[in-house]
Amino acid sequence: MSENAPKKSLTVFKSDRHEDIAAITLAAIVVIATLTYMSLIVPSVTVSADSDGKMLSVSVLEGAQIKKGDILYTLSVVEKKWKGDTVEETAKEKIIKAKTSGKVLKVYALANSPTKKGKTPILELEHEKGTLP
Repeated sequence: MSENAPKKSLTVFKSDRHEDIAAITLAAIVVIATLTYMSLIVPSVTVSADSDGKMLSVSVLEGAQIKKGDILYTLSVVEKKWKGDTVEETAKEKIIKAKTSGKVLKVYALANSPTKKGKTPILELEHEKGTLP
């Protein structure tokens, strides 16, 4: 290699800006397409338990209209924390509220039934068009 040859940089910001802009634009298009699909095309969503525990109550009925902030169900969960060399367990009630308005299509869970995180379906909701489920 000659001493007068320019040094090549390994950074993409000096010579490949067009590739960076194209990648950012593509990522933005994918995000916008996904959000549009979720808010306008997906007709319903199934709400699953967000933690292991026991279903205390389901506060909605099939066919009911719900608004953002309405209580959907209540779980009893056991939280575990380390205190020194022992594990301390505390039982807590976890109240789950609606994040968007819509209609309850189906209620799967029963009171006093066990729940598994992400595996136990609780409700099926039809969300309001134009909102994210």
